[in-house]
Amino acid sequence: MLPETITIGGIYLPVFLGFLAATSLLYFVLRWFAQRLHLYRLFWHPALAGAAVFVILLSCLLLWFGP
Repeated sequence: MLPETITIGGIYLPVFLGFLAATSLLYFVLRWFAQRLHLYRLFWHPALAGAAVFVILLSCLLLWFGP
């Protein structure tokens, strides 16, 4: 079971912040591949598609590794 807070140098941070950081790393790698393959031209609104992918990645990480 995961703790509710993470202590880094005496500063208490929520575990959710770690999930956001991990999701950001995955998202930027995935976005780089999508830009290299020109996949964003398939979407009507690329920024909205990127936000949706971020939310999907975050929810998958929370379901797999979350409390």
